[in-house]
Amino acid sequence: MTTATDLSTLDCIVTEDAFARVRDSQGLYFEPLQDLDPNQFAADTLDPTRADEAATVLQRIVSLQGKRVLEIGAGCGVMHIVWSKKFGIDGYAIEPEQEGFGESAAIARDLIAANGLDPERIIGATGESLPFEDNHFDIVYSSNVLEHTADPMQVLREAVRVVRPGGIVQLVCPNYLSYFDGHYAAFHPPIFSNRFFCWWMKTIYGKNPAFAATIRTELNPVWARREIIEISETTPLELLGLGQDVFRERMGDVAVGRWMALGKVGRIVRWAAALKLNRIAAEIAVLLQGWTPLIVTVRKRV
Repeated sequence: MTTATDLSTLDCIVTEDAFARVRDSQGLYFEPLQDLDPNQFAADTLDPTRADEAATVLQRIVSLQGKRVLEIGAGCGVMHIVWSKKFGIDGYAIEPEQEGFGESAAIARDLIAANGLDPERIIGATGESLPFEDNHFDIVYSSNVLEHTADPMQVLREAVRVVRPGGIVQLVCPNYLSYFDGHYAAFHPPIFSNRFFCWWMKTIYGKNPAFAATIRTELNPVWARREIIEISETTPLELLGLGQDVFRERMGDVAVGRWMALGKVGRIVRWAAALKLNRIAAEIAVLLQGWTPLIVTVRKRV
């Protein structure tokens, strides 16, 4: 069984306290949804190597070194810690207080303090109303948050507002025109309505649909392009990508993440690779707008 000590790296000390709090809150909540042991959930949530992987994708576009960075959705603070120590970012992160998994902000502050960083860099706020002035950050980043917000379009607008001209916004989230939902560890057809998503999880998988009802299933490449065009009418943006390139590479290299429920997807991709069908499958998925995740990356024009 993975422990906090096993997870800790030079860039992030994972404490036993943080591990236990994630296990006993989020881990227990998601256990019946994902069929994942709470200890494994905690290990996957707090694994610092996830921050390294996210940085690798982002740094294809822009260097993190010394940048002023805002993370929308601090989670338990691991990304903030790793990026602060490894790249010397001038970083801030927001996390709602006492909403949903309200303890996340408190866990993040405690873990950040345990790593010798300033816990006040985690600010209680939502992505729809960022407490920062216009044109303040070099980079605004978010991962697996947009689908849980009340108004994804407003979050995107706010991210664009607070990033400086020439700066980068990158928001990573599920693509519901794809075929797998990580929250429920469930395969599904392309989702065109939240009502159908709830029905599918309840009827096909026998899962409680209450959590599904909170998910913003309109998130897909069509939605992203439409919203970026609308924002560009008042704030010119350059769309740099939606994640197709990353998806193609991961499928070609059979490099599917091992965290959470992605083990199920990894087994299918390895099977496809054994039959030499993985690259063909990737191209078909891209053609059908079904790659995952959606990685919305835009540059604010100068």
